[in-house]
Amino acid sequence: MVLFLVLLPAIFICLGILIESGIHFRLDRTVEVVISIMSLILGISFLIWTTIFQWKIGGGVPTPNAPTQHLVTTGPYKLCRNPIEFGAIFYYLGIGTIVENITVGMICFFLGFVIGSAYHKFIEERELEIHFGDEYRRYKKNTPFLIPRIRKNDKEVFKKGNNLQK
Repeated sequence: MVLFLVLLPAIFICLGILIESGIHFRLDRTVEVVISIMSLILGISFLIWTTIFQWKIGGGVPTPNAPTQHLVTTGPYKLCRNPIEFGAIFYYLGIGTIVENITVGMICFFLGFVIGSAYHKFIEERELEIHFGDEYRRYKKNTPFLIPRIRKNDKEVFKKGNNLQK
């Protein structure tokens, strides 16, 4: 948890500061703070929501030492296959923007997106196919990778307490 919420953002911010020195794009600081707060709220909300569903339905948490025992396909996982990454990249955007500026925040967002997507696509999805087999392949076929897809019949996903039973 410390790795994803503290160490990676610190590394991304340092890299962002180095890269940003050649880019001179700035927004009004008030606008940057608003963007940062909105990104942090969205990111942290998705991270908490996802963790609750992994723990309650999956019987585990998003760490290698306590992986989920059941495939979770409801709640945030009904919207996209990688809601943790979705939440994390917005968290990185928010933290990079509040600590430095929007350019560093966007660099953090991009780094989180590239590294997270590579990990999920080339490592985690293979492990899930091995562990959950056809159940995961069906889920993968019907659920977008990262960008949430909200359809009319998905409104129940957001109802309080819904989908927390098996």
